[in-house]
Amino acid sequence: MSQGYKGRILDPRAFELAAGTGWTAEAYIAEDVEDETVDTQFSLKEVFPTEEAALSAALIVGKREVDKRVQSNEIRSVMEQQTRLPSTHRHGLGRRADDVAMGNDGPTKVPGPENPEDRFD
Repeated sequence: MSQGYKGRILDPRAFELAAGTGWTAEAYIAEDVEDETVDTQFSLKEVFPTEEAALSAALIVGKREVDKRVQSNEIRSVMEQQTRLPSTHRHGLGRRADDVAMGNDGPTKVPGPENPEDRFD
């Protein structure tokens, strides 16, 4: 009963207890990380009256974990974008001509201001 969810594969599994008193469940999440697939297992501690209830609960737990990871990655991405320092035409700490900023393609030269009154030498 695997199910795709936000680019990951959720695989809930139910196991009947040996005494026959109920069911327990596990949720497996498979996601691609770079060149390999990473499986993560979450075991539910609850005991469920039916197999269907156990599978449903495992699926809900798997979706919650995926949502937490997606939200965490989105927050990290926004933090990286918002905390990046803007480029400036002021000289760096090295040589007097170090007008360099970090661009999308690496270090780039930042042009000085057009107005000579804006120079901060």
